[in-house]
Amino acid sequence: MNLREWYEKTNYKKLMLIPILIFIICVAILFYRESTTGEFFAKSIELKGGTQTSIITNQAVNVDSLKNYLSQKYGDVEIRVASGIGGNSILIRASEDINQTQLLDDVKNYGIKVNSYSFEKIGAQLGKSFFAQTRIAFILAFIFMGIVVFIIFRTPAPSLAVIFAAFSDIICTLGIMQVIGLELSLASFAGLMMVLGYSIDTDILLTTRLLKRRHGTIIDRSISAVKTGLTMTMTTLVALSALYLASGARTLHEIATVLIIALLIDIPNTWLMNLGILRWWIDRKGLR
Repeated sequence: MNLREWYEKTNYKKLMLIPILIFIICVAILFYRESTTGEFFAKSIELKGGTQTSIITNQAVNVDSLKNYLSQKYGDVEIRVASGIGGNSILIRASEDINQTQLLDDVKNYGIKVNSYSFEKIGAQLGKSFFAQTRIAFILAFIFMGIVVFIIFRTPAPSLAVIFAAFSDIICTLGIMQVIGLELSLASFAGLMMVLGYSIDTDILLTTRLLKRRHGTIIDRSISAVKTGLTMTMTTLVALSALYLASGARTLHEIATVLIIALLIDIPNTWLMNLGILRWWIDRKGLR
């Protein structure tokens, strides 16, 4: 059975339940975290303040053992390791009052050979300022996106479907980030902004194919849009996977991770939910 036969025999309204269920689960994850920690999502030191010591090494790192060793001297510390072809990148996050030079010496004494390192320190107030600025930027991006979408399509249902699909991509990505322990940082925020643009691309591709074109049946136009959109998504996923695997840089790892999650989430959001909303609207209006 090919894609067309399967889609013709499947109730498209029932398929819409899949992305809706994913959205509800991700919203529940965010609210659960808010109820237990007071924040909807974890934030990095750039957005909440603290210190970060970045170390590049060729050695394998036992995260739990290193964390136990450093916690005895510095209290609560967070350690993440990003692996790539060029080596391992160790990120050590702690409170803003620690001596990072001493911490680096302790890492060396632990037995890790340091190829290179960098220090980062941000005060709590500056971190809050960064977070406020990123939040404003995101809200403005959504507002301008909504204006452009309404100008292009001039009809409420398709326009709102595009906006909701993009919103769902962002919320679901944030929810999954909490599950895998990825904090919201300036790098991951940049990834989310890219997600917003990519989500709109696929949704506008779909909406244009179904509403602006008139040759072929609604099924023909739907299948054509799905094939084009999935090809775009798969080629992008391959490129991002290569970036994730090849790079040991924290920033590139975070951006690649956010985009990979969002692209996978965008598949059901666009090709099951948004497509279903558009088909329902076209059937209701008799625009075949």
